[in-house]
Amino acid sequence: MAEALSIAALRAEAETTYEALPLTLESGSAIWLRSTLMLAEADYVVVEQLLEEINAASTDNRLTAAIGAMRRLLLLVADDAATLEAELATWPLGLLVTLIERWQNGTQVPEASSSAN
Repeated sequence: MAEALSIAALRAEAETTYEALPLTLESGSAIWLRSTLMLAEADYVVVEQLLEEINAASTDNRLTAAIGAMRRLLLLVADDAATLEAELATWPLGLLVTLIERWQNGTQVPEASSSAN
């Protein structure tokens, strides 16, 4: 007979598979930028909207709108938004873009298995 799965074990596996991106702030504080897949379901839509807003603002060279959306996105995915917010306001656009690209690459959703199991 197969051993029963536990939610605790599955949660631990998911947290390893969809690991958050660690970030050390200039203050020395450490935060984690969580994978979209590990956020609350209601936050998925917000992340999608913010990414679309960032892309549209960047395409139209609306830098102020892009910066605002990037900051909101990072605060949403941060495990400690209050700690991040203290430094976030001083970061230039180039730093925000680089960090979001690293977050997207570091927390990408793996491709689904093509096996027929």
